Amino acid sequence: MPKTSKHQCKCGSTFIRIYDLTNHKRTACPLETVKIRFPCECGSIFTQKCSLTNHKQTVCPLETVKIRFTCECRNSFTDRSSLAKHKRTVCSLKTVKIRFPCECGSVFTTKSNLVKHKRTACQLETVKIRFPCECGNNFTQKGNLTYHKRTSCPFLMDKL
Repeated sequence: MPKTSKHQCKCGSTFIRIYDLTNHKRTACPLETVKIRFPCECGSIFTQKCSLTNHKQTVCPLETVKIRFTCECRNSFTDRSSLAKHKRTVCSLKTVKIRFPCECGSVFTTKSNLVKHKRTACQLETVKIRFPCECGNNFTQKGNLTYHKRTSCPFLMDKL
């Protein structure tokens, strides 16, 4: 059930969440005279302190010390999660990578890709999940069957 309570600004704008009203007042409201701004020495201005911090850590030309996350293979990343994903999947120096091998010899970096491969393309899998259409076409994903029926199934088009 959607929320119906609204928060109204002096300028007439309404918001469902108080957070959105507060953000509007501090960044965009034409009636608010004091806008919260976080300026950088390079001239860039931000409405949130975390945006200024991120700017300084990654792209500000005046900051000499940038927080970079560097892998042993010398690839650099601006955030820890990107470095972790790099190490987990593609880093050439990492000896133990998280891999999801299939019995057919194919190797995948995520479990979901392995499952999709087994369901759709693996030659060793004898039971493939199929979604048959009345016209004789088979699909490996239900969404593709639904799309086919809505747009191009000749069997269903004749019934219309």
